[in-house]
Amino acid sequence: MSAEDELLKHKFRGLRGGQLRVDSLFRVEGLNIFDEDGYLFFAHSGLTPPHRTNASYGADFGVPKFLRFEWRENFKMEPRGALNRGLPDGAYYGGTLLGNYTIPVASRIPDALLEDKRRNGGGFRLKIRIHPDGPLIGWDLERGIGTGPDGSKFHHAGGDFQEAYIYQGQVLRKGWFIHPKTGERIETVY
Repeated sequence: MSAEDELLKHKFRGLRGGQLRVDSLFRVEGLNIFDEDGYLFFAHSGLTPPHRTNASYGADFGVPKFLRFEWRENFKMEPRGALNRGLPDGAYYGGTLLGNYTIPVASRIPDALLEDKRRNGGGFRLKIRIHPDGPLIGWDLERGIGTGPDGSKFHHAGGDFQEAYIYQGQVLRKGWFIHPKTGERIETVY
C-alpha cells in the first residue's frame, strides 16, 4: 500500500461508504461515473433538474480518491457480460462524448466532518451535481430533522454546492453552487 493510501485509510477509518446523491443542472444523458480503478461507480441514462437519484455506495477508503465523469448523446448501453470485451457492465458508450472530467474527491473531504461522524454518528452523504462545465462535488452528515445549524437535518454541508432547504413545500434556505469555470456562487431553488 502506498504512503498516500495509508494516509487515506487512516483519515477515513470507520467509513466504508454512504449515501450517494446525484442530480444535474441540465438534461444530461448517458452519464457514466468511474472510480480511480476504472470501475463503474454510477450510471444513469438521463437526469433532468430538479430530479435526483439516491443510491448507496462503497469505496476502499470510504470515498473514492477521484471520479471520472463522462456523458454523451446518441449513446448505447453496454449489456451484462461486457467485461469480456473490456467495457464495464451497464456503462453507456458510443454516440458523441459531450463531457469528460476527472475530479478529486477524497482529498477534499474535511477532517472535521469525519471526526464529527466518528463522535456523533449520522449518515455520510457524497453528493454530485452535474453542470455543463464540469461536475460539482458536495458532502454532509445527515441526522434528525431540526438538528442542523440551519434547522435542517444536515451537518457539515460543504463542497461545490448545497441543496436548498425545503420544508413542507417552502424554500427556507436557497441552495447554491460554485460555477466550475468562473468560481461565481449562484443560488438555486433546489
